[in-house]
Amino acid sequence: MTDIAPHSPIVCLHSSGASGRQWRRLIADATAQGLSGPWHAPDFMGHGGQAGWPDGAPGDLRTEAQAVLAALDLPPEQPLHLVGHSYGGATALQLALLLPQRVRSLTLYEPVAFGVLDEGEPGLHEARQVAQTVEADLDRGDLDAAARGFVGYWQGRDIWPELDAAQRARLAEPMPTIRRHFEGLYGARWRNDELARLQMPVQLICGGATRDSARAVAQTLARRLPRAQLSWLDGGAHLAPLSEPERVNPLIFAHLRAMVQPAG
Repeated sequence: MTDIAPHSPIVCLHSSGASGRQWRRLIADATAQGLSGPWHAPDFMGHGGQAGWPDGAPGDLRTEAQAVLAALDLPPEQPLHLVGHSYGGATALQLALLLPQRVRSLTLYEPVAFGVLDEGEPGLHEARQVAQTVEADLDRGDLDAAARGFVGYWQGRDIWPELDAAQRARLAEPMPTIRRHFEGLYGARWRNDELARLQMPVQLICGGATRDSARAVAQTLARRLPRAQLSWLDGGAHLAPLSEPERVNPLIFAHLRAMVQPAG
């Protein structure tokens, strides 16, 4: 058996609207390949089996990262490897900023930390338009409309007519929490000196057919993180970790293996 990181858990953080179950295929593939963990795939607040965002708690990534740590209940000095997708990728970065000495590597598919984008960046404008539409729908109490716009943006087309009632309800339920996600993502205005603290290897993966907002964040982080490498998934969309795990998972495994089996 190949130990990816002896005694170092691999924590996989899911995208908004999903749950830790998003990573079932990744963990199954790892097991089939003899890649030991231990693997953890916690649910974010308001997702899966977790309660909603606490009343009065700020809508920021620090709140989410601290909740992840509490849910993991690992020893205080336990080293970690983090894998994240979309909101989960941004939360992984925040977790690494809180624990720079414990996080040994980051493997991130399109971490949508919109706060790192400069004003005037077209991708930032695009993301803000989506957030404003979702928030307006939520203010009217129309969770279905909020979910339809949110999912349609990341899918690249309106898939709502293709979904049954149960699927629509599952997507609509976490939308009030996803409002908090947007707050946290826009608030992630990390300075260069903060990002410079992240000296662990970072593998950024971006789909070649993704949205402008996600592409802009990946390219910005690739420039600003000290040890980042940006790889492209040809023709991949933002939701490729869910829709094309057979292409994304090998990229994740390659980076994790390199942490204990460096080339040369």
